[in-house]
Formats: sequence, structure tokens, C-alpha cells
Amino acid sequence: MNQVLSGKKVAVLVGGSDLFSGLRGISAATTRIKQAIKPWYNDVLAINYNYFLDFGKTLITAREYLQTVGPIKQLVLYGYSKGGEVALELARSLEQQVSVQLLVTIDIANGPWSDKINRSIPANVEKVINVFQSNPNLLRSRGAAVYASENTAIRNIDLTGARIHEEKVTHSNIEMLMAHQVIGWLRGEQPVHG
Repeated sequence: MNQVLSGKKVAVLVGGSDLFSGLRGISAATTRIKQAIKPWYNDVLAINYNYFLDFGKTLITAREYLQTVGPIKQLVLYGYSKGGEVALELARSLEQQVSVQLLVTIDIANGPWSDKINRSIPANVEKVINVFQSNPNLLRSRGAAVYASENTAIRNIDLTGARIHEEKVTHSNIEMLMAHQVIGWLRGEQPVHG
């Protein structure tokens, strides 16, 4: 893999599916995460997945963005719901070129196809935090544990049936409920493992 000693700290954030064909835009939680981590990175890209009209565009946009930022010293990826699947695909597509220091995923899902998602982590990812809950929502979206090779530090956090701030964790609210924690992880202020 291409290891760059000098270069930029870059974050790519992929929000959940926009079921309104691009009209909703990036979720409030993904936007909050982006604003909170911007001072810690040279470049931050936040995009979301257009559920009905994407055709691979989100993945292409992220890859093209990474090609334009110049040498990368540190790369972190974040994804919620379908965005989590895109973040995984992005890490796989970069496997021979770039190391991913941290991958944070929140409830990786794809509606009724959530069980078909490839949840294996590629070898170029150093650390993974995967937060999930397994109760399906109306669209049948739900998360599950991810797995990796022995070289990747992995932390699966199962919040199935949990409550945060007195709210029952669901697929629809898990991103916002975890936003503060995600910000801490991406800023390096909170322990990634342990």
C-alpha cells in the first residue's frame, strides 16, 4: 500500500439514503458531525446516498474527491445506513492504494436487503467501530456485526434494545443518538477501543 509520510488528514462521511430523490440532502446528524470535525482535518467530504437515483454515483464521487485532495497522510471513513455500505465499498476499492486509519459505521443497512450486505472489512482498514441495532424498521433496515482479518482492530457495539437519553434506539434515530460519540472518535478525543 502507498504510505504517505507527509500529506493531508482527510475524512469522508457518507450519510444515509435520501428517499426523496436528492431533495432531503445530507442528514442533520451527518452535517453536525462534519461541522464538528472540520477543524481536525485538512479536507472533509460529506455526501449522502440518493436511494432511487444513485447508480454508483456516491462511490464514484468519493473516489474522485480522494484523487483530487493530494497526498493523504490519514484517511478516516464514516457511514450511516446505506452510507455505511458505501463506506465499506470505498475502503475495498482503495485497498491497494490507501490505508484507512479508522472506519466508523452506524447501522449498516439496505432495507430488505440488509442481510445481503458484505460486512467483511478489507485489510487496508486499521481500526473499525461498528455500532448497530438489529431490529428492522418499516423498510426492514437493520444493522449487524462486521468482521475483519486478524490485522484489523474491530469493535462491534450492539445497541439492540438499548436506550440512549431515554430514547429507544432504532434505525431511524441511531445516527443522531450516536453523533456526539462519533465526533469524539473522529477527533481522536475518545478511545476507539476498549
